[in-house]
Amino acid sequence: MNRDANLIGRKVAKLRFQREWTQDTFVARLQVRFPDLRITRDILANIETKRCVATDKHVYAFALVLGVEVGELFRP
Repeated sequence: MNRDANLIGRKVAKLRFQREWTQDTFVARLQVRFPDLRITRDILANIETKRCVATDKHVYAFALVLGVEVGELFRP
């Protein structure tokens, strides 16, 4: 996987950290709000460290649960 393909990973980690949420906490919030979203702590960790890319569904869910506009995830 080309790490340049993942544009949101570091920003998601930063926003999560600012809220003092662990990866497990964030995943639990995602799963409650979006039960059909395929997300685990391992998947989140891989997205945050740019080892895999987020789907459009992940991007949308991350933004809603983090309380930001989708575009904010793409800003450095």
